[in-house]
Amino acid sequence: MFMGWRWVAALAIGGGAYLVLRDELPEPGEIWATITNVSPAWLGVAVVAEAMSMAVFARLFRRLLTLGGTKLSLGRALAITYARNAFSNSLPAGPVVSIAYTTREFGRVGASRPLIAATLVLAAFYSGVTFGVLSLVALLGSPATRVPTLVIALAVVAVTAMLMGTRPLVGVLRRRMPRLSAELDAARTAIRAERRDHLILAGLALLNWLLDVACLVAVCVAVGVEIGPYTMLLGYVAAKGAQALALIPGGIGVVEIGLAATFVAAGATGGTAGAVVALYRLISYWAILVTGWLAWAFLHDEVRAAAKAVGRFLLRAAATMSPFALPPTERSAHP
Repeated sequence: MFMGWRWVAALAIGGGAYLVLRDELPEPGEIWATITNVSPAWLGVAVVAEAMSMAVFARLFRRLLTLGGTKLSLGRALAITYARNAFSNSLPAGPVVSIAYTTREFGRVGASRPLIAATLVLAAFYSGVTFGVLSLVALLGSPATRVPTLVIALAVVAVTAMLMGTRPLVGVLRRRMPRLSAELDAARTAIRAERRDHLILAGLALLNWLLDVACLVAVCVAVGVEIGPYTMLLGYVAAKGAQALALIPGGIGVVEIGLAATFVAAGATGGTAGAVVALYRLISYWAILVTGWLAWAFLHDEVRAAAKAVGRFLLRAAATMSPFALPPTERSAHP
């Protein structure tokens, strides 16, 4: 029931935004004319950057599991990363389904429940912290947001330091939520990482975001849009933050409007802004979504077995149709 109301609210918000902004939206023909004149080379760079971004996040998962004593091949880690992304960005309650799916897949390779919990928590932690760093850089780079950002950042640091030094608060949480506390303790002991490991994990998480930003930059260059680095980064983090909070899976509509508004405010025309947003979302959302569902299908034993059976059947059919497979008397009749 709640999810149904979320979809109703999302459609209402999207429809209201369209009614307000429809006079400012570019014509589809204008966007298409811009897309047909993009640089294929830079578009290829964007695709490679996004593929590398996904591969880096798969390596983050793989390294966390390895630190906990579970081996995971890079290919399987990549398939799980794509599949969980498809769940998270295309289904209602997608993040919850994604966590359940990832837990099952990691369990299939022998990871214990504490290790799986630690892997998911630490991956989210490193990803969130590095995204916060990018957001801070973007906000500090803009004169309009520099002072408020510094004030808020100092307040957050002060409150965090105060909470970390309040030991009674930890005791209250342990008494109120003993089961959760026990699971967190087990997860903390499941992965023993040294300082070098923490640096590598943080580096992988940051590189994941930077490669996604590089995809957006390459698309801008392909289309011919010139925009300042801080403005682009600010639009990027705002769009990603809106995507995380959006009612619609994947932030469809919210991300597009946010990015387009950033580029138009920076001086781009409606057609070029629409082209950048359309191409970036095609590469970073729709292509990954399709790849993720394909990865999910081929991670199933039944699907792989069926694919192998179809492949063997096609090979046998091709072999019987070959003239070299005919009997000698019939083969000699062929020129």
